[in-house]
Amino acid sequence: MKGPLFYGLTLLLLASIFYVHASNAVSFSENLKNHVSGGVSINFRNELWNTFQKQDSDTDRTYDFFLIRARAFIDFDWEHVSVHVMGQGVKAFNFPENGAFGPGVLYFNANDQKTGPGNFQFVEAYIHLKNLRGFYLKGGRMGFKDGGQVLYKDSPKLNWVIKKRLSERLIGNWDWTLVGRRFDGGSGGYSNQNFDFNLMGANVTFSGFDIDDGLWKDLDTVVVLGGAFTVKEGVLIENTQFQLFNYYYFDNRTPAINLAGDDIKINTTGVSMVGAYPLGPGEIDTMLWFAFQLGDFGTLDQRALAFIAELGYQFTSTPWKPWLRLGVAYASGDGDPKDSDYGTFFNMVPTNHKWYGYADTTAFSNIVDLYNQVLLKPHKRVFLGIEGHLFWLASDNEVWIGGSGPFNDSAFGYAFRNPVPGNDIETFLGGEVDITLSFKALEHLILQAGYSHFFGAEGVQAVFDGEDQLDWFYTQATIPFTLGK
Repeated sequence: MKGPLFYGLTLLLLASIFYVHASNAVSFSENLKNHVSGGVSINFRNELWNTFQKQDSDTDRTYDFFLIRARAFIDFDWEHVSVHVMGQGVKAFNFPENGAFGPGVLYFNANDQKTGPGNFQFVEAYIHLKNLRGFYLKGGRMGFKDGGQVLYKDSPKLNWVIKKRLSERLIGNWDWTLVGRRFDGGSGGYSNQNFDFNLMGANVTFSGFDIDDGLWKDLDTVVVLGGAFTVKEGVLIENTQFQLFNYYYFDNRTPAINLAGDDIKINTTGVSMVGAYPLGPGEIDTMLWFAFQLGDFGTLDQRALAFIAELGYQFTSTPWKPWLRLGVAYASGDGDPKDSDYGTFFNMVPTNHKWYGYADTTAFSNIVDLYNQVLLKPHKRVFLGIEGHLFWLASDNEVWIGGSGPFNDSAFGYAFRNPVPGNDIETFLGGEVDITLSFKALEHLILQAGYSHFFGAEGVQAVFDGEDQLDWFYTQATIPFTLGK
């Protein structure tokens, strides 16, 4: 690609030319001042890992590393057009040279085995045409979150479920990693009071763990395209949104062909429902999601399905406002490796850190995840979350799969973890407990800490026969502020 800088400068020039005819009574500089805003977010995070390990391995299962990311953006916004540009500087310290497992290993290998890579990257640069009798169009370097196309002005609980529990299941920005992920392409559609129809198509960028080339290159042969039809809340059922979606994934990189034998071409079709309703002394919320896949996983015929069901209740008038949630997530695994069908659900390019345990051991492929959440608000500036997961493989004929999608041309993006020689696939992986604490210390300072422990069972022991327990601890400080409008 020509580079995000080219896109950004071109879009800014177009916006300036388009609006230079503004009223003679107002100078161009004054007109710009009334339509410009921006912001900066600086993030510091330290992660300490004590990971799984294979027997008789000389790898290091205990390591820590430090990450810094500073993002800045500027928006030019008028009634029918807006221009958005975002850049970031990233720097890492102390990646492990011989790690046993976890993101430290992925960062180190994705950056020519450097322990402290850094870079400057253009994250987003797009022009957005809007308020055109319901039609809208966006093009350039952009973020995209499947399922999150529609939010509501007066439904904060419904918005929370959409943003935190629905969006990015298949296509996401993956911003937990240092680099994040973006898409070079476009999206557009039509929206009114009753429904929203959205289409998108894009190349996926180098991203995630690849600091050297992340957001400077496209995965030119990884393409996602598709769309969603959303029936807005209140149209069919009060406080309930329905969505029908279809997304297509294409990948013919060398790692994909080496794994699957040919191009990967998968079409995912599904439906979702989210709702939030007052009930008794609080509110009840729900999320349902179902999808099936057809296409080609290399030389095999893709035939897979997945579903998610969640139910929650928050006591809104009780101290700490306890919010209790339960859920199950199922993604099929291949039942017969000898036939011509491939039954393992393919996860595409999601943001999996949000979903299947914060230790990021598991993708939404060949998995059954039973989980619960306890969300507490002991103070208006403090949030406490406690989550528990139990994991099984959906099929004992398919291995344990982890990852969150492709991030460069060298790695497939998903790890297929075979048992060590002499061991069979075991379905029960174990459980995970996640504890997160967030404190808004100042207007422009947010402090966070988290701890996760994975209690490995026989499914983990079959793969990591040396150490089947995992611990992860992180601390994070974020300094955000905005300028302008």
